[in-house]
Amino acid sequence: MRVFALLFVACACIAQTAPAPPSPPISNELIRLARLRIAATSLFEKLPNITCTLSIERSNRPNASRKFHLVDNLRLEVGLINGQELYAWPGSKNFDDRGIADMVGRDGAIGSGDFAIHAKSIVLSGHTKLWLDGEVEYQGRRADRWRFHHPIATSQYNVRIPPIEGEVGYSGTLLSDSISRDLLRIEMDINEIPPFLPLKSGHKIITYQRVRIGETPVLLPQISEMTLIHGNGVENYNRTTFSNCRQFTGESTLIFEDVDGSAPAAPATIAWSLPDGLSFEIKPVADVDLFNSATGDQVRFLVGRNALSAKQLALPAGASVGGRIAAVTCSETPLQHCFALIRLESFAFDNKEGSIHASLSSPSLEQQMVVVGAHRRGFFAGVPREYIIPPPGSGVIFVRGKIWSKSAPSVWRTVKGPGGNQP
Repeated sequence: MRVFALLFVACACIAQTAPAPPSPPISNELIRLARLRIAATSLFEKLPNITCTLSIERSNRPNASRKFHLVDNLRLEVGLINGQELYAWPGSKNFDDRGIADMVGRDGAIGSGDFAIHAKSIVLSGHTKLWLDGEVEYQGRRADRWRFHHPIATSQYNVRIPPIEGEVGYSGTLLSDSISRDLLRIEMDINEIPPFLPLKSGHKIITYQRVRIGETPVLLPQISEMTLIHGNGVENYNRTTFSNCRQFTGESTLIFEDVDGSAPAAPATIAWSLPDGLSFEIKPVADVDLFNSATGDQVRFLVGRNALSAKQLALPAGASVGGRIAAVTCSETPLQHCFALIRLESFAFDNKEGSIHASLSSPSLEQQMVVVGAHRRGFFAGVPREYIIPPPGSGVIFVRGKIWSKSAPSVWRTVKGPGGNQP
């Protein structure tokens, strides 16, 4: 019995010291996926607060057998601020609290998430399934091709077809550089759609590029293209380009210029208000090429002569007035022409500044068309309603050709609006 016990103990010791079976090797796909996610995590964690200019061309067509018709061109600022995508009109002092769909309105489709949200959701979300689909060549680079699917239950990808909106699920492909792991291209197909959303399908492509922000090269979107096909067959197409990307450093106007530190300090700014019913004349500071303008573009004006209220100077000649193109429509037929809906926003003179809400008094749209003989060519038949009956606090400019001349005066009258004519 003693010999048997010793043999049992010896066998137990040998069993305890025997090496464990080797772990199965980690697959090449898992290694590449880990590297992709490490690179993406490093990229998004190091991204500074950034703002870029968005130029968006929106088109639609009634069905696939027809050509796309341009709805409008938009110009906005998009900011990635503390991980959030925020939007503003160029030159604004702050980002808008509203979403981009509420800002632009009108008939075209609009989407968000292209700046960083889609990329983060696809690559880093635990809800997205990714699997390797081999290597391909993309623009002279070797790229890993990944397939992905993000289910509707966790996607948080919101599509709005006014007045209805809802979250959708999507699948697609992602290309990443085989060496640097940089994102190169994301292609998405909307394929999980709630029954209450009048959408048949959707498709989006986002391409990326390295951009230098200060001394730091960062990866940012270059171009985004989106197509939505509604349940009734109507198609919307957007093409968005990202440009003029720079670091956003605080609550400052979204135009960044070098400041001369040796210049003397400016006197303190005084908030100034204008009385309602004040009539004033302005001219553009420079010729405005409406044919190449976009909704959201700024227009600067100068006041032509002193504007008085109760015999008191309210707005002096030479004062600066800031406005914006609220809509613009140009055509080559029956002759080249443009309509532009203008909204005035601000004024400044000396050390005084404030907001302004005004409507165009003269020339009227009909007077402008009579001057160039357009009233005899049936133009009014195709003029959108927003130009014939402009919203309060705006005015319509009509030009034959494409240039709104800096020598063309217009007379405006202040009216009560949101916040009145207050600073």
